[in-house]
Amino acid sequence: MKHKKVIGHLVTAVEVVLLVGMLLLSFYLLIQYMEEGEQAVSGTAISVETEPPEEEESDLVQSIVEDSLLIRVRILDDAFEKDLFQRITVTAAEGFTAEWGMYDNAYNFESSRGGEGESEKNEIASVITYEEDEIYTVTSEELSVGEALRFVPGDSGAMTVTSLMRAEKSPEYKGELYIYRLEDGLALVNVLELEEYLYAVVSSEMPSYFPTEALKAQAVCARTYVILCIENQKNENSIADLDDSVRFQVYNNREATEATRKAVDATRKMILTRDEVLYYSTSCLSEHREDLGEETAFRSFLSEIPDEGAEYGSAWVRWETEIPVSRILERLADTCELQAETLEEISVEFRSGNGQVLLLRMTAGGETVEIEGEYAIRQFLFPTETGVKLMDGTTASGLLLLPSAFFWLELEGNGEAGGDDTVHIYGGGYGHGNGMSQYGAAQMAAEGASYLEILEYYY
Repeated sequence: MKHKKVIGHLVTAVEVVLLVGMLLLSFYLLIQYMEEGEQAVSGTAISVETEPPEEEESDLVQSIVEDSLLIRVRILDDAFEKDLFQRITVTAAEGFTAEWGMYDNAYNFESSRGGEGESEKNEIASVITYEEDEIYTVTSEELSVGEALRFVPGDSGAMTVTSLMRAEKSPEYKGELYIYRLEDGLALVNVLELEEYLYAVVSSEMPSYFPTEALKAQAVCARTYVILCIENQKNENSIADLDDSVRFQVYNNREATEATRKAVDATRKMILTRDEVLYYSTSCLSEHREDLGEETAFRSFLSEIPDEGAEYGSAWVRWETEIPVSRILERLADTCELQAETLEEISVEFRSGNGQVLLLRMTAGGETVEIEGEYAIRQFLFPTETGVKLMDGTTASGLLLLPSAFFWLELEGNGEAGGDDTVHIYGGGYGHGNGMSQYGAAQMAAEGASYLEILEYYY
């Protein structure tokens, strides 16, 4: 019995040793795995593969059903001011076809090949193929009202409109180009797939060097905006859903980059569940504030020095400018037919809760005038000779609007037109101030926010 007890103890000891050994081995393997994880974080080579994080869920976004939705974009002139041309010149590096046709009251293009009612010109040649880099020019005299031209690039290429300039070069357009002969000239419309359109919008609306999550947030906003435009145009007798200017979304002013393409692809079909989606350049940092409607409160807020790097370092966070009293009086004469030699008073009459000026009051020559609305106020107070001094000490000139309606002002002098009297304006931010701040989105992304977190914050 004693011998058997010794054997039993020996077996137990061996089992303990084996158990400890297995624990030590497991611990060693765990340490190795953790070290490999640290290497992955630091960017060194590692063979361990991990699953990507699951996409966040949000009630703010949804997926559209259409897979290849077409968008119609009206192209404006070089200055983005006029939408009619008297002469348009096109070409394509891979060749193209030009097809004559007609359009009905709904601006639907119908080929003139075969069928009654063709013009003599269309009977001669309704479709012509042009070789690589061959140039085609059409003038308003060559088409009658109701006629149209359709240009299709070869081998899924792009059409170049050589009679236009965008960012110091002639722009290229994917998809197809249509020229409609309207009463007063030629209208140029680009028809292309929605996602292809977005490549050229995101790169034109937001700097491509912005963080990826900011570009993705911009892509979702841009996609939502154009979907809303299409919906609004469904019952309209229009040749386009929107144009390529800041009145809608800037399109194809800058070439698409790899970064902007990836941002669009990563958010494919995703739109916001909102009836209105707006965005602008730079915030004055008053979003989500509702306590800045009172003048003293807003002035105190605007005098605060922003954190270094706020709004991704945009110099527009704070700015100032001045306008000669003589200019103010000239504008009152032009816009309100008010002739006066002195400006007795100029003041903010009403602000929104976040500080935006919505009503401006002026007294000149004993008469009082009010200007209502953010855009109208910015248009009236656009800076002239002095430009706008930004937070980094630089000066921006040539602005046709005051940078934003987040400002306060004071009359310096006696308000006389003949002297050096001025209206000094202290402001912050750039743009209309509604929706998503693009530079703010970049700052949030740089601090680690996802595109969904950015959109949740602003919308």
